[in-house]
Amino acid sequence: MIAEISYLGAIRKAVVDLQKPLTLFCGPNSTGKTYLSYLLYAIFENTDYVESKGLDKIVKHFYEYKEFTLNRELVENFIQDVAASMKAKLGSIFGIGDLAVDKLFSQFELSLILSDRDYERILESPCRLISKNGEKEFGIVKDASSDKVIYHMNGENSTIGRDSLMGLRLMINHFFRLLCFRNSGGVRMLTVERNSIYTFKTELSLGRNELIDRIQQKSDRSELDILDMVNSSSRRYPLAVRSSLRIANDLENVQKFNSPYYEIAELIEKGILQGQVKITRTGDVEFVSDKVGKTKHLPIHLTSSIVKTMSSLVIYLKHIARNGDLLIIDEPEMNFHPNVQISLMQIFAILTKLDLRIIISTHSDYMIREVNNLIMAGTIYAKDAQLIKELGYDENMLLNKNDIAVKYFNYGKLKRLLDVVDVKVEDDGFAIESIDSTISKQNRITETLFDYLQED
Repeated sequence: MIAEISYLGAIRKAVVDLQKPLTLFCGPNSTGKTYLSYLLYAIFENTDYVESKGLDKIVKHFYEYKEFTLNRELVENFIQDVAASMKAKLGSIFGIGDLAVDKLFSQFELSLILSDRDYERILESPCRLISKNGEKEFGIVKDASSDKVIYHMNGENSTIGRDSLMGLRLMINHFFRLLCFRNSGGVRMLTVERNSIYTFKTELSLGRNELIDRIQQKSDRSELDILDMVNSSSRRYPLAVRSSLRIANDLENVQKFNSPYYEIAELIEKGILQGQVKITRTGDVEFVSDKVGKTKHLPIHLTSSIVKTMSSLVIYLKHIARNGDLLIIDEPEMNFHPNVQISLMQIFAILTKLDLRIIISTHSDYMIREVNNLIMAGTIYAKDAQLIKELGYDENMLLNKNDIAVKYFNYGKLKRLLDVVDVKVEDDGFAIESIDSTISKQNRITETLFDYLQED
């Protein structure tokens, strides 16, 4: 799926292929990289009802015949309905009020383009949305490699009651959400706040903050509408942060599932953290260091910055990640020594080979250079595999230039709006202008100062 974005804050235009195995967002600060990341996350994470005339017609047909045939036009129309609905949700996505939305995003536009491969994947994948009411099980089902969508029900009465029409409309809407955006993989964003999510999860409890917000707003009234408080969505934090808080407060249940990427998480623990990130039976996060013995469990707030920052990724890979997921990481280099940044980039490369799509926003020259090394190593491997192995690279971490997209964010001469441009990736990698020019300038200054000292 291709996302075309216009007038998102400072961004005049950006185009992102959401099926690329690895995408890098690069450029100076305050150029919209996080804005774009938040928006891409929300496209896949949002589950709100979407007004869709095409689905309304399907509901009437489905009510009568209990089945319909999927077609590309129906799927594309729904995806565009989702895109059109995003503008009304920007306040919730970014955690801001309506006045700020009007000021920052008045010209915002989003278009989502379905590729041939996207539609083939939708047809190939099974999709089931099942609900239970007592002994009755009902829902909407599409089998693998089929374009038939049928009403599924176990129980005495297989008809759809007229009083269930609104519920059916909601179910079909949610079914199409799953079919188009979540069925071939979920989405997770690790924001820059990840280093404190588990440390302060009790204090940052989403439910508590929402309740406090609403009570404060209504404290001058004689009566408080508790239902209104529950249903009103807080904008204290962006959507991606709120989602992280919900996960942090549900770790007791999260740990019950083992992800297919569990072993990759263990590689990070063994090779980088030198210890284990553990979730207790009560849902708290602890760290057991290999250096001090297995009996000493450190609560997360007493651990080093690398453990605090890396724990979100480790828990995601152990217990949350699914095949086909889109993982978005804002500044993965945060708090990390250069050698850790290099090792982490190698881990990301391995994950892209295991059906995980990754979008990274980075300022790290070390991570960019390691991507370039992995591209060059991938190019050379067929000719001289022994050389690549001697340099310390395994075949499963080598990158193909065609699997990588690099997006460069920077202002033009007007310094008001910017177009996100594609950086060409060659057999020897790519260059990021703002980083290379900064390093060159610093090197020139260093050489000048060193030469002056040598003259003395």
